[in-house]
Amino acid sequence: MRWGHLTSPTWVIGSDASNPPANTALVSFNVPGDGKAYIYGLYIATPESNDFYLSWVSNGVERRYYILFGAKGTLYFADLIPLNEGLPADPGTTIAIKNVNAGTNIYRAGVFVGLVEV
Repeated sequence: MRWGHLTSPTWVIGSDASNPPANTALVSFNVPGDGKAYIYGLYIATPESNDFYLSWVSNGVERRYYILFGAKGTLYFADLIPLNEGLPADPGTTIAIKNVNAGTNIYRAGVFVGLVEV
C-alpha cells in the first residue's frame, strides 16, 4: 500500500494554453474503464486573476473543487491523502482542470493521479 491506496500516482501535465476561452480544459485525464482514479495533487500557473475548477465524476455525479486566484500566480499541491478521498473518479470518465473565465497569455495546469483497478 502506498499513498493510502494500492497505487503509484503520476503527474499529467497539460500543454500550454494560449488565450484560453472560458471553460477550456487546461489538463485532462481519461480514467480507464477498468479503474477508478484518485487525485493526489494539482498544479496551476496563471498570468492573471482568474478562477478555475477541478472536476471529475464520482458515483455518476459531477464533482467540482473551485480554485480562486485574485491575481497572477502559481499553485502547486500534493499530499498523501487524495483530494477526492471517498469520491474516486468513476471508470470511463474524465478528470479536468478548467478556467472559469476567458484568459489572456499562457496558462498551465497539471493533476497528480493515482489509478486503482476495479
